[in-house]
Amino acid sequence: MDPERLSDRVKKAFSAIRQYVHQTDKLLLFFCLLASAYGVALIYSATYSYHTAQYVDTQVMAIALGVVGYLAAAAFDTRSLARFYIPLFACNLLLLGSLYFWGVGEGNRSWIRFGGIGVQPAEIGKIVFVISFAGHLAASREKGMRVRDVAALVAHAGVVCLFVICFSRDDGMTLAFLFIALFMAFASGVRCSWFLAGGILVLAAMPLAWTFLFDSYQRERILAVFSPEAYPDTAYQALQTTHAIASGGLTGRGFLQGTQTQYSLIPTKHTDSIIAVAGEELGFVGCAVVIFLLGLIIARCIATALRATDSVQALIASGIAGMLIFQTVLNIGMNMGLLPVVGLTLPFFSYGGTSVVTMYVAMGITAGIRRVERKEKKREKGSIL
Repeated sequence: MDPERLSDRVKKAFSAIRQYVHQTDKLLLFFCLLASAYGVALIYSATYSYHTAQYVDTQVMAIALGVVGYLAAAAFDTRSLARFYIPLFACNLLLLGSLYFWGVGEGNRSWIRFGGIGVQPAEIGKIVFVISFAGHLAASREKGMRVRDVAALVAHAGVVCLFVICFSRDDGMTLAFLFIALFMAFASGVRCSWFLAGGILVLAAMPLAWTFLFDSYQRERILAVFSPEAYPDTAYQALQTTHAIASGGLTGRGFLQGTQTQYSLIPTKHTDSIIAVAGEELGFVGCAVVIFLLGLIIARCIATALRATDSVQALIASGIAGMLIFQTVLNIGMNMGLLPVVGLTLPFFSYGGTSVVTMYVAMGITAGIRRVERKEKKREKGSIL
């Protein structure tokens, strides 16, 4: 190859890399890494009594893989993918339906195991759902959001939620999908009358659902929020986490000094109850930092959605923001005894390989939306000049 031609190609490659680095949302990545670093410290404390570094090592590797996923997703323009929302919808059903054949887990069948490696299809499915539902919403808006369009959107979200609850029996994940759909529909400008009509139908059907659809453990989880003493076994986790958070006071008992944490009195302390570890050992200040960091990440996603000029990109960023909001509020709420206990991790802080990687990929998609916006604005400015 001609040396001059090779030199030109190398220069173009380095120029493209510099442009990519310049346009990528580095601040969002910094916020995510800051939250993850804090999360690793909390996981270290939560698993300190296990006398193994396995959990911390796995979390660090998941974060490293997640950063790679972030950078890869940020280089991709999701608008082209969202146009194929029907094939994406079908692929998501296949992904979620795989749990019927290979799903394993305690209490629910949320995992597929490959030797010592576990993958949670619904975590990946959330990202696929956000992109496919954004494409479907944008297409429906172009048609004027007719009654049949709304019905198709309800069927899209409803079938996905049905697959999650039927094949994984994961209440928390089902609620996450449902909230994402509602948040995206609201962000897309669906008329409030549709939400009002849907709310009336849900309220009217609630007595029937309570009697015939809800299992006894699901009813007890809801009732335990209002009367924990009547359901001591069901409310045990919430009672332990609220006591741990309350005992921490303003600044906590000290890192590695929490009695409930170190004596493993807090169930799922390194996963769903990681905020209780922060509350007991680092107090109100430690919990406030967790909420502050998650608030920065959510605010960055919402800002990206508001700045996006393309409707599909705005909806994707909104869906990702909705996913973060729901998981944050539900996880912290259940650990404070304000909401029913369901198995849902705290983003960036809880232990979990699949959830960490997919969360970074979701943030990478958000960063990619901001990168495309900057690129197009620069191109428009150049054409005007």
